Amino acid sequence: MANGTFQTQVEVYYGVGVVGQPASNAPIIAAAGGPVAYVAAEAGVTIGTFVFRTAAGATTLTNVAPATDSVPVGFVQSLGQASITSGNGYSMLIPGGRELSPKVAGDFWVVSSTVATEGQKVFASVTDGSIATGAAGATVTGYVETPFYVSAGAAVGDLVIISRWSQQ
Repeated sequence: MANGTFQTQVEVYYGVGVVGQPASNAPIIAAAGGPVAYVAAEAGVTIGTFVFRTAAGATTLTNVAPATDSVPVGFVQSLGQASITSGNGYSMLIPGGRELSPKVAGDFWVVSSTVATEGQKVFASVTDGSIATGAAGATVTGYVETPFYVSAGAAVGDLVIISRWSQQ
């Protein structure tokens, strides 16, 4: 289903998961900071991706890294904070200025732009926070390594589980 369209079909079986949702009962840990410590940048941020500070020490977060060697603050879990605007069927965009609670640990459902294999490291795009996978310590052009691992792999575009708790 493309962003902004209404549902046009119903499947017989439930999906295995939803992007940005927890994939297990393992503990989920948010980045330290307290209430309203972090907010989305003006352009908003996308659920199921990684976020970066807009500048060193900033509490405003974005999907675009300010420098190619930036370290993500955390992963954007789906907590019902996206807004559906008039004419759209759904949204994965958290509007600018809305509070965020980036996650630094947990097990989450995501979609990877690369084939994901159990035990691989998770990399975050410096241009949009999306996810790719690769060997620990590898150079993935346009991405930075995160502390997350692939816990359950899948093909490109399918749901993958990433984890800080399980390295395989």
